[in-house]
Amino acid sequence: MERVVVVGAGLAGLTFAAAMRRRGLEVEVRDERPALGGGAGLTIWPNALAALDAIGLGDVVRDLGEPAASATIRRADGSLVRRLDPVAMMRSLGEPARVVDRGELQAVLAEHAGPIVLDAGVADPASLDADLVVGADGFRSAVARHLDPRIRERPAGYVAWRGVAPIAVDPSMAGVVWGDAAEAGVAPMTGGRTYWFATRAGAAEVWRPDAGLWPDPLPELIAATPPSCVLQHEMLDRDPPRRWFDDRHVVIGDAAHAMQPGLGQGGCLAIEDAVVLAALWAEHGGGASTFAAFERVRRPRAMAALRASRTAGRVLHGPRGRLAATVARRTPEPVAMRLAARFASRDAGLRALAPTTGR
Repeated sequence: MERVVVVGAGLAGLTFAAAMRRRGLEVEVRDERPALGGGAGLTIWPNALAALDAIGLGDVVRDLGEPAASATIRRADGSLVRRLDPVAMMRSLGEPARVVDRGELQAVLAEHAGPIVLDAGVADPASLDADLVVGADGFRSAVARHLDPRIRERPAGYVAWRGVAPIAVDPSMAGVVWGDAAEAGVAPMTGGRTYWFATRAGAAEVWRPDAGLWPDPLPELIAATPPSCVLQHEMLDRDPPRRWFDDRHVVIGDAAHAMQPGLGQGGCLAIEDAVVLAALWAEHGGGASTFAAFERVRRPRAMAALRASRTAGRVLHGPRGRLAATVARRTPEPVAMRLAARFASRDAGLRALAPTTGR
């Protein structure tokens, strides 16, 4: 039996291992971290829930998360740009998204993933004792750089802060806030918690809450989050590898198509990748032909999302950022819902799985 090693125990790696195990195929997951967990909140959109349904984990994740049934767009002064109609959202997306704790989601996936070896960094994928290697090792992927040593990364021009506050907020406040070359968001979670994020154009810096920068409830949420639990990242833009596979290696998730957070689809597309690759693997066996089929069916969707997320980052954090609210206000709701459904709907997730199901 072939020895398959998955490099990386994030969403892509754990979902792939769980999907393979469900089909009776064991893989070993290796991760450089000494322990799993950590991170802030994460929105799992219906497209990813459809993929998780295919491996029997959709309802587990639904139970883990808080339904995101409504959303608002506001300006930094608190004024309303638009409130998205929950009925229209349900019609377009198929079901509510779920807001989950990333560490809790990892723990659930790990329960179904099989053996995981921690504190096991991989500097040279070619030296791994494995017949086949799945690179699910994220933005800094060693496997992606093995496949394409010329991958470049560059600053995206803005910084992001994320945290989970141990307080609840009125669900009507869920949504995003658009400021001057800045964005923030509020998402209720289970257990009386609230996920928040804030971004601002510029380079990395030490930052603390500014009550005058964002409307309620953001100042309260930020103040209630212990500073040690606030994640800060200078956002980077990275080239996708020119090829996703060779005869022994393949990349999935951020390793294949690291994207900025503007669409909220990075983790969701990683889940899709994992389920699709496992289905192709179970049907055809691993190796170059399976990897080629995987890249053929996944690259167009992933690249479209990557480009859209890059555009969103530039618009919201560039000189045209003030126009975003005007465009959002004037865009007819059916058009806005169609744009969201393109990537995030349950139907979109089912279409992504179609090459593996015959539908």
